[in-house]
Amino acid sequence: MNNQTGKLRRNKATTFESPSIPKAFFDLQHHFIFSKKKAPVDGIEAIQRDGAAISEHAVVKYANDERPDEKEKQDLENMFKTVLRIGVQNSDIVYTHLLQLSQCYEAMARNNKLIVFTNDISVRKAFNGLIYNCMRTGLVADSKTLEITGVLSVTDFIMVLMMLWKYRENLDELKGTPLSHEDFRQMDIAYMPISRWKGGIRILVFERKGISFYFTSGCLEMKGQLKPFINIGLKESIFRAVELLTKHRIHRLPVMDENTGDCAYILTHRRILHYLWKHCALLPKPECLSQRVVDLEMGTWKNLLYADEQTPLIDCLDMLIDNHISGIPIVEKQTLKVKEVYTRFDAASAAFSDHIDLSVTVTRAIQERDYQCGIRRDAVVTAHYTTTLWCLIEIFIDKNVHRIFMVDDKTILKGIISLSDVIEFLVLRPSRQTANGNNK
Repeated sequence: MNNQTGKLRRNKATTFESPSIPKAFFDLQHHFIFSKKKAPVDGIEAIQRDGAAISEHAVVKYANDERPDEKEKQDLENMFKTVLRIGVQNSDIVYTHLLQLSQCYEAMARNNKLIVFTNDISVRKAFNGLIYNCMRTGLVADSKTLEITGVLSVTDFIMVLMMLWKYRENLDELKGTPLSHEDFRQMDIAYMPISRWKGGIRILVFERKGISFYFTSGCLEMKGQLKPFINIGLKESIFRAVELLTKHRIHRLPVMDENTGDCAYILTHRRILHYLWKHCALLPKPECLSQRVVDLEMGTWKNLLYADEQTPLIDCLDMLIDNHISGIPIVEKQTLKVKEVYTRFDAASAAFSDHIDLSVTVTRAIQERDYQCGIRRDAVVTAHYTTTLWCLIEIFIDKNVHRIFMVDDKTILKGIISLSDVIEFLVLRPSRQTANGNNK
């Protein structure tokens, strides 16, 4: 009790005033109160589909936060601000509602960097641009209209390397021999424009002894490896962004300005988790945060994909591409103790090598990567399988990695939990459970 005023002190933990949700707060009854004009339309529709009750209130609010001149006629509607109230019955749905009421632009990083290639530039130059800018993804724009039409990522670079290597394996004289940069420069696939790589045109890869080797990029689409251009509007909800990332199994989502057609930034699971982390201290914590991750239905605990220290690099790249994963653990063959991790971005280090040899072991490839690139962006990070979800999130935030390997006391691999697993569990799972409960 405040002796001077005789009133209870204001509990700051129950207020929630942030630029992310203007004039929003959590009261002691766990109600979301937010501006009706600021809430994304698709977010409100998603909340209504989940069956949450939304009530409308009129709160006295003078225009521009100033008392109007009594002599001037004021429109009554300008003197009031309409807000909505959503009651939260279950704390598990809190993060879902937060992202449903938040627009994509609110998760934008302050230091934002984008790289855009026109589709007439060669694939080789585009990959060099990504590598030297330490970027995993670049946008592709039409060379004539400058309209953003697609994404070029490290995955494309890996597929180019694998395609060249596997074609060379068909020639006895080249089988198993390293691919030099001179060989790389002589092949048509290295100098073709992005438009041909992304299109369905028959391309001459190389010719040897009168035998021509072709490939048609349309085969990537048939295999499900050539993804359509998935993007989201700047003012759509972050919840919708999570749905798109999960549905299409992608790691990066361009956020487009509907008015200009420009890309504002690229939204990732990492940015979404940081956004949740920024606000979770002011929100009621779901009970699942205190539970052990091994007891929760999240991540991968069975049929784990891994490689041992002698696995050929080409096999590791096949696992990354075929299973739509961003990294694979390297373990001891006999004990399954986690030793290293090989990611898609590591394959880009081949661009700095004097030659490219995908027949070497993954251990040799990691040594070459460390020699060429020095400091690594993604290191192997482990956690005990009895760790709570809250502690696991803290590790993700602190280490800034895409995946954590769950191990026992002897560092033997037990499971793998990625950023996308955490986001899907915290955001989409409660919404699905609520929807299923309403359908019963």
